[in-house]
Amino acid sequence: MKNAKPSPTTTLPRYVWLHEFLLRDINSGKYPVGSLLPTEGQLGKTYGVSRHTVREATRKLVDSGLISRRPSIGTIVLAARPAAPYVAALGSLKELMDYTNTTRLELLGESRVTADEQLASDLRCDVGSEWVELQTKRHLTGQDAPISFTKVYLRPEFSGIAAHLHGDHVSIYALLQTLYGQKVHSVLQQIEATLMPAEAAVLLQLKVGSPALRMLRCYFDQSGRLLSASANLYIADRFRLVTSWNQPTPQPPD
Repeated sequence: MKNAKPSPTTTLPRYVWLHEFLLRDINSGKYPVGSLLPTEGQLGKTYGVSRHTVREATRKLVDSGLISRRPSIGTIVLAARPAAPYVAALGSLKELMDYTNTTRLELLGESRVTADEQLASDLRCDVGSEWVELQTKRHLTGQDAPISFTKVYLRPEFSGIAAHLHGDHVSIYALLQTLYGQKVHSVLQQIEATLMPAEAAVLLQLKVGSPALRMLRCYFDQSGRLLSASANLYIADRFRLVTSWNQPTPQPPD
């Protein structure tokens, strides 16, 4: 006797119910890691729901890094369980540098840009200055699911860095020093809540307007000259920023 088709509950929206059911089936190994998930049409027939319901449910699986849609290939199961959000402590320059050494950038594109008023304001650079813009996805070292869409800005004389962004590479901070003898002396970091724009959402396989954390970092040398910058759009449920402060230890009286 064949197994009965699973029936959606009446207390949950159908896409929420389907997401829970797919999550259970992936966890159980019905859809093993590395395998292709059935098509939207096949899933709709299996679970008795519409393609729209399948699309919404699988989007939640993409958001949590369990599956990835690959053009001309299909939807691949990446993990059996959602990864815990990456927790970063970026309260000091050392913590920031330690963090950049635990991530890698996947280069998607490269272009030359001229800073308009908005970009110049963001980067604290001159209007009309020339920059190399690298479009990338940021991953944790050893993991496939991206945690952010990141645009990196480099002075044209540092454009050779792009050739080193493959595999589990060292940070751009380290490449600046080893390739060009440029040492980062200070970093300006600006953080704001935002919504994922279309450009980033398509590349990260997210819904346009999903919650995001925008983190802009500008790296300066000792003279205050901007060496590079990164504009990061972090996926809300894959990244968590934690910062702590302590009261200074009172000095004993003389």
